[in-house]
Amino acid sequence: MKKIAFTLIAGLGIAGSVFAGSPTKSDKKMVVPVEPCFKDQELQLDVFGQYMHFTHAGQSVKKNGGGGGLGLNYFFCRYAGIGIDASGNTVANGLFDSTGSLILRYPLELGSVCLAPYALGGGGVQTGAGSTIGIWHAGGGVEFRVTPKIGVYGEGRYTWAKEHNEESSQARLGVRFAF
Repeated sequence: MKKIAFTLIAGLGIAGSVFAGSPTKSDKKMVVPVEPCFKDQELQLDVFGQYMHFTHAGQSVKKNGGGGGLGLNYFFCRYAGIGIDASGNTVANGLFDSTGSLILRYPLELGSVCLAPYALGGGGVQTGAGSTIGIWHAGGGVEFRVTPKIGVYGEGRYTWAKEHNEESSQARLGVRFAF
């Protein structure tokens, strides 16, 4: 009895697949969602080179130099995020900055061109020449996304330390990796 029941069920399964019909073609095109260049929530890693020009008490001094650094940014929404960075410079036998920033950006996705101008500001510490001082900075830049995960950017910053009456202008060029 079991063999008959099993044979009957197997036969019905095979017969059902025979009458299932053939696949049909549709004239509708499948729409694949496009990944946005700048996500609503995004973690970024920055690698950059920089050039600094110092002034002391409003007068230009011969404290110029190049350097580089790393940064980590987190955008908690499409238009605003926070960032930290650390950089070293050849000025005054080695000058190191560690700063935190509030970043406001305005992403523009114009077809295949993805740009995001941004402004930033914040504070941190500067170490070098035997002292550590508090600093403030403000600036802006523009990022161009080559892919949704890789961008290149240029940035300008103005940094000042009220205690020592020192100021610097910084120009940065870097690569940004988004996760």
